[in-house]
Amino acid sequence: MSRFITFVMFSVAVLAIAGCADSIAPHHPDGGASPGDGGDITPTGNVTTVQVSDRTYTSLINSTSPTDWIYVDFRDGSEAAATAAWDLRFQRFHVSTNGGISGTAGVEISAVTDTAFAAMTAMPDAGYVSDTPDGDDEDTLPEYAFDQGDSWYDYDPETHVLTPRPIVWAVRTAAGGKLKLEILKYYDPAGSAGWFTLHWAPL
Repeated sequence: MSRFITFVMFSVAVLAIAGCADSIAPHHPDGGASPGDGGDITPTGNVTTVQVSDRTYTSLINSTSPTDWIYVDFRDGSEAAATAAWDLRFQRFHVSTNGGISGTAGVEISAVTDTAFAAMTAMPDAGYVSDTPDGDDEDTLPEYAFDQGDSWYDYDPETHVLTPRPIVWAVRTAAGGKLKLEILKYYDPAGSAGWFTLHWAPL
């Protein structure tokens, strides 16, 4: 086998391996690394939250189950019981609010697309939604708040990869708090789906 053919085969193999890597990168308008990335967090349960260098928080959510919801209380970024004062819940790629059809705590969110996470210092005045009953679509699921409109992700039908949109979410919480949140990743370093990495901070 010639050296040229060997080189071509090696190059193809490298490209194939690179194509299998996690393709969901955090959105950074300035092209730099965000303090909220938090590195690769080692999970200590279904919800693992760490404070990062800029005093914001990064949470890793294990929502790999297609049937079980993971409930999160953003007062401290901990896992909550379904009967407790949870704010958001996660099931596979669905993100749901404790408000509207899914809960009684009045949690609602607003999508902010024109302001970077670090620059957002106040809650928007309008645009808030909660989960609503199923609408005119192909499934029978409720219209989860994060799936409404353009939803939190872009879907590539060829690779079946979900990529978080560059959105900062304003969240009015169950405890009457206010926070900003961005979805950084949906895959773990091995490429397994259902691992949300969230960057958030109180406002």
